[in-house]
Amino acid sequence: MDFDDDDDAVADVLQVLHVLLTLDEDNDDDNNLVPRGEGRSYPNVDMEWWSSLQDPYFKSHFRMDRTCYEALLVTVGRHMYDTGRIRRQGLPISYALMYTLWSLANPDTFRSTGVTFGKGRGSIHNQYRTIIEVLRELRGRYIKWPSNREMARTARIFEDRYGYPQVVGCIDGCHIPIMKPSEQPQQFLNRHHQYSLLLQGVCDDRLLFRDVFLGQPGAVGDARTFRRSPLSQSMLRHRDFMDGFHLLGDGAYPLTDKLLIPYKDYGNMTVRQRAHNRTLSQCRSAIERAFALLKGKWRRLKYLPSYCLDYQLDHIMACLVLHNFVILHGDDCDGEEYEGLERDEGDYVQLMEAAKIRGENKRWYISAMIMLDL
Repeated sequence: MDFDDDDDAVADVLQVLHVLLTLDEDNDDDNNLVPRGEGRSYPNVDMEWWSSLQDPYFKSHFRMDRTCYEALLVTVGRHMYDTGRIRRQGLPISYALMYTLWSLANPDTFRSTGVTFGKGRGSIHNQYRTIIEVLRELRGRYIKWPSNREMARTARIFEDRYGYPQVVGCIDGCHIPIMKPSEQPQQFLNRHHQYSLLLQGVCDDRLLFRDVFLGQPGAVGDARTFRRSPLSQSMLRHRDFMDGFHLLGDGAYPLTDKLLIPYKDYGNMTVRQRAHNRTLSQCRSAIERAFALLKGKWRRLKYLPSYCLDYQLDHIMACLVLHNFVILHGDDCDGEEYEGLERDEGDYVQLMEAAKIRGENKRWYISAMIMLDL
């Protein structure tokens, strides 16, 4: 059967696979968790009760409604089939997805999650890791730079809503708390004296993440993270990138013609500059709300209990994919990806200075337009 032909057919096959693969679930090997001579370390739980749970209760536990969950189940199942995971690992997909969503939505330990679902800690963790990897591999499908048509739509909505023209996204950084790293921990200590990884994100008017850059330690600021990102290189080296549109950032970012920031307040700001900053701040609040929604829905991001950097990055990316998936309700969107180029430090400063001048002119023009509308 071709799994790409029909989503309904995929769902039917997944249900059959679920029945076949969960017949012997209670006999899975958790011997490393159960001391010899003792009984099971987890209670009997009726998983059919969880499977039949309806909204709004289902959504309150798993952070998405039943329709979205079924779409996610088909997407994850298809990817697992295409990559050979179903045949190789024999995972009960629907239950594994529930375990994962629960673990990402609640900062519970795997032991606690195992008690909730009547499974051993090791079984929960193994299936959780597999689903996390699958979600990370789906990044290119659900986190994509917008097409020209989408940028025009986003700019129109931002201007209608806030009065700031030509905005296709808002950019900012967000700290994701982690355990103290075993190597070079000082690099991960942020200004709040907390160990963290920095997530740079760009969102649109729907709070959909359109670009993300992960992996920088917490001690690195927003400006340096931006400079190291592929997005920065595309903005500087491709003059037609964004085609006259721009992003909005706070004062930590460099001013260019494709990234506008507030005027600095030295105590002598003009009325026009204040009006510009106020409008920009209202518009830029989208990225703050996007991060708040991301961390509020997927609370595992409030603290990642792992020493492995790759595992931490997989967690963050999985939550970002789920964030976008829920907003899109499983529907893919049109768009085109771009690739960052290797950085050439020799001409970076020159490019940045030229872009800054263009940005100053552009910001002055927009602030004048805003004053005319007051």
